[in-house]
Amino acid sequence: MKKIITIFFSIVSLVNVVGLYALDVDQVIDKTLEKYENMTSFYAEFTQLYCDETSGTCQNFDGKIYFMKPNFFRMEFEDPHQIYVGDSSSLWIYIPDEKRAIRQHLGHVPFAVCPDMFLKDYEKNFLAELTKEEDNKVEITLTPKEDTDIYSTIAVTIHSKKYEIMAIAIFDNTGSENKFEFDKIEINKKISKKLFEFNPPEGTAIDEY
Repeated sequence: MKKIITIFFSIVSLVNVVGLYALDVDQVIDKTLEKYENMTSFYAEFTQLYCDETSGTCQNFDGKIYFMKPNFFRMEFEDPHQIYVGDSSSLWIYIPDEKRAIRQHLGHVPFAVCPDMFLKDYEKNFLAELTKEEDNKVEITLTPKEDTDIYSTIAVTIHSKKYEIMAIAIFDNTGSENKFEFDKIEINKKISKKLFEFNPPEGTAIDEY
């Protein structure tokens, strides 16, 4: 009798596990990519959490993101107040309190601005696994097929009905985490192109890299 009960609970546990991960990882990624490929603009409020494993410290930052295809973006951080304006080739960083602006070259749009970038052609670069499913959220963990010094894994949280990216976390080889959580997401929000223009105010010190 005891053996029968043990088998019964094992079957129940197995059913629960299968039900927990009922969604197909490829289907979730494909539908998410379809939604972002059809968008023309993107707006969201975000919270950035950066935890340095070496020092054992964490920092929180809040802000807003504006994105317009093909590659224009603007990020506004609240505290300390900073404004990032750019595209995939160059970036302005403006620090009002210091009356200072930094201009630097970029190789691509930052992942926080266009959070679906890691999902494109993911099968070529990553092993994808659905690691969590709760409420209306699923978490997909991406492990690179080839070692990289930039990250060890990437965790992407996706709304399982809207197929919107709600969070993305980058983990490096030291165990440090850089996570962006998105809120008040608006796909195809009407955004003025003037938001992506930056002219340093008079008296601003400019550094270029």
